[in-house]
Amino acid sequence: MNKFDHKWIMYHELHHRYRNGMTPPQIASLLGMDTRTVKKLLAMSEQEYLDFQQHLSTRSKKLAPYEDYIKSRLEQCLEASSAQVHDWLKEHHPNFPNVSIKSVYNFVLYVRNKHQLLKIFDTREYSQVEQLPYGQQAQVDFGEYNMTDVDGQRKKVYFFAMVLSRSRFKFVFFSEHPFISETAIAEHEDAFVFFEGYPHELVYDQDKVLLVNENKGDLIFTEAFRAYCQSRPFKVRFCRKSDPQSKGKIENVIKYIKYNFLRGRIYYSIPTLNDQVIDWLGRTANAKVHSTTLKIPALEWELEKAHLIPLKQPFAIVLNHPTYNVTKDNVIHFKGSSYSVPDGTFKKPKTEVFVRQQNDYLIISNIGGEEIARHEVSLLKGQQVRNNNHRRDHSKKVMQLIVQVTGLFSELDKATEYLENIHKQMPRYARDQINIIALAGKKYTKHEMDQTLIYCLENKLPKAADFEPVLLSLRQAVLDPPQLNKKVLLLQNSKYKIKPQTSSISDYKQIFN
Repeated sequence: MNKFDHKWIMYHELHHRYRNGMTPPQIASLLGMDTRTVKKLLAMSEQEYLDFQQHLSTRSKKLAPYEDYIKSRLEQCLEASSAQVHDWLKEHHPNFPNVSIKSVYNFVLYVRNKHQLLKIFDTREYSQVEQLPYGQQAQVDFGEYNMTDVDGQRKKVYFFAMVLSRSRFKFVFFSEHPFISETAIAEHEDAFVFFEGYPHELVYDQDKVLLVNENKGDLIFTEAFRAYCQSRPFKVRFCRKSDPQSKGKIENVIKYIKYNFLRGRIYYSIPTLNDQVIDWLGRTANAKVHSTTLKIPALEWELEKAHLIPLKQPFAIVLNHPTYNVTKDNVIHFKGSSYSVPDGTFKKPKTEVFVRQQNDYLIISNIGGEEIARHEVSLLKGQQVRNNNHRRDHSKKVMQLIVQVTGLFSELDKATEYLENIHKQMPRYARDQINIIALAGKKYTKHEMDQTLIYCLENKLPKAADFEPVLLSLRQAVLDPPQLNKKVLLLQNSKYKIKPQTSSISDYKQIFN
């Protein structure tokens, strides 16, 4: 029996039971249908129903122009949800029409069935808890995820997340290294700036980043976190181990970050990833209707921030860890073994670093408090603990790298101007930024690189993360007649200087009229 025969039999079954005295709600309950659907079908004559089915089978699909794109993304990431596909469409197609989430879900399901790209997803059920007052609570957790970089290599990233429990307004920050107490404290401060205030309570898992030990409810904070909590007006509460239900909101956020934002995304650099996540927060995570509250987090946050505790002066992290001398061969000596630091750390006549042991790791920071090395602590004495990355070739200075990359373009003066501006804007990450341009040069023609360079200079785009998206949009504009008003997504947002409710609007530039 085909699909149409089944529906035709169902139509007559509905009318038969209605003629025998059953009400629409009774029919709907018996057949497992929606009452409104039953009433709609009962109001149709046989010819009207046949015309309706004919219309369903022949109507055009509004999202049909995006079928090839959705198919290619699902082939690359079969586990992607329809919500994630929806976000991809908005990210890479600025003129994507304003359609309902259900329409995207139905079309993704259609593409999966048509091209046999099926995937069964596991779901997790949560019990609904009493709604908290505005400003009462935020929940905090850490996560990690294995991404793929532009060379196809695996890259693990670590992230900090905080969510306001009432509004579900979220903040996320990524790091190349696992978080320690000091870096976690810094991201607490960043989150509160983003939220524009402190909640009255913070809820955590019993994480080693913030706790030294736990003995039957007696929690021992790390020295830095204890000092931080004493300086701030909120209370802290730690959940029992293996009790995610006590902080289910942040558990859902961690899962959401992994499977809506990170899955299928290419890693370029940590600054680029943090720019992208701020865009995602403004475009999707804080802008879409929340499935539990049925409200938009960004709009709810506008109400909640009036109930948050006003911000205080930034917290100054004072490091009381012992200092160690760096030897001229760029190592320190700790408990009978030597541990490497990056080449060039030692400066005459003397260089000191902070050293602390946290669990199984030895963490080395410069005098400014920035982590420069991390090693597993050796249980044996006399060991030489090295990180091969500390020995990488640093002979190519940034300016030498700029000279090499300018060879990818025809107009060397303009290329030098563009790359030097990147160096000036982001001196700390200049090497990573310029390498992004170098990788693009391996994949695209010199003509395409030249076109993109001119566009970036004319529009004053100072980040290398904008280069390839612009290039791809220019290429697509050549392939497709410019009947659509095409735009390019620009990753221009800084971490704090952006208004979250408007972050996605100003990130697009007109290319073709």
